[in-house]
Amino acid sequence: MIQEALITTDPQTDPQVQLLDALEHALAEGRFVKLSLGKGQNGHRHAFVRLVEIRKEPHLTLLIRRDGAADDTQNHPVAHARAVISELLATRFENAHLFTTTEDIELRTNRKHTPWLSRHRPTFKTAEPTEHNRVKRYVLDPEKAPWLRALGIVTDSGVVRSDKADKYRQLQNLIKILDDRVERSELPTRARPRIVDMGAGKGYLTFALHDYFRNYLGQEAQVIGVDRNQTLMTTCNGVATDLGLAGLSFECGDVDSFQPGPRTSPGSATQPPGPSPEDGSAIDLLVALHACDTATDTAIYKGITAGAAVIMAVPCCQKELRPQLGVPHADQPFLKHDTFKDRLSQMITDALRGLWMEAMGYKTHIMEFISDAHTHRNVLIIGVRGGVSAGLAAQRRAEALALEARYGITHQHLHALLESGRGAERNEENAAGSTP
Repeated sequence: MIQEALITTDPQTDPQVQLLDALEHALAEGRFVKLSLGKGQNGHRHAFVRLVEIRKEPHLTLLIRRDGAADDTQNHPVAHARAVISELLATRFENAHLFTTTEDIELRTNRKHTPWLSRHRPTFKTAEPTEHNRVKRYVLDPEKAPWLRALGIVTDSGVVRSDKADKYRQLQNLIKILDDRVERSELPTRARPRIVDMGAGKGYLTFALHDYFRNYLGQEAQVIGVDRNQTLMTTCNGVATDLGLAGLSFECGDVDSFQPGPRTSPGSATQPPGPSPEDGSAIDLLVALHACDTATDTAIYKGITAGAAVIMAVPCCQKELRPQLGVPHADQPFLKHDTFKDRLSQMITDALRGLWMEAMGYKTHIMEFISDAHTHRNVLIIGVRGGVSAGLAAQRRAEALALEARYGITHQHLHALLESGRGAERNEENAAGSTP
């Protein structure tokens, strides 16, 4: 049986050579599923490799993502696989994750760029279809997700309950939006990602996230739902245990107090000496739905400081800016109505959140994720780490400051948290540079 993290220690064997050997054997024996490359260099972020059939001949298709540039898609005959991947590892990427039907193999480098290899049980039992333009699999299938039945969203026969149709539709839309952003992020290249759902409530989205990462993406994600309601968290933990959903847990807490703690991985005791090969971030995806008022800002800040690859938030009850709002004279005729002023304060709040996220390097989109016929809390803020140049980040910061000045905003919580963090960093730098 393959150990969950068997570290190759033979100094005579190059870990990269072992990976390339395994790739060739998997392709020749029909065991290859997919390959992802990460820890990119010189503006390269990550690459995804899968097997396709072109003109009835097997090819590897590569999707390479780069900062500030269009995606690069390439197709190569399988016979060239070793040379192509070897060149990518030599010039553009340091990490690789090979999925086969018999084992998963990870090539990773530490901070000194020393490579090491680990082997894990296979994530996938069968290879993916090789049609060049294959249709994407369905994300949330009521007939294949027992947690939907356990949470009362579908009936025992797999039919969505009429009173849960809106909730099911929201889940579908959120996962589809997330799926699109995950493809553009570092998440597929992060081993055993940690997902945190702040304000999990009854756990609908938390279970959906676990289903998405484990069953759709095939990643051994650790998914944590956090909510202040101990009864709900106990119930959700019971459902997860009853269904045997490994890697899914629920904790009682709130966005201000929750600390994910250090991340551990299977086989950590056998990791090679030197810096940990883990990327160090405590959260890889942070989700905060309907966190009230400034709790949304706190959640976004925690995602930024944890280096999350993706941050997704649906704001609620934006109260902070409303009493501060100073309406410019030219806008007073139509903003004398409280209804319009309330809407404007919400728009400015979310606009500032988006600007500050981009100022911190997150390419951010704000959109309606579902019709307001179902809920008025339908504005989604989603940011993907990377893809924002230093110049654009500085521009977004200037725009945020100008917007605050225009409407007399003296305190915006996300801005204040970020400035507090910058101050702490400056203090640490000063302390480190001082002489005793």
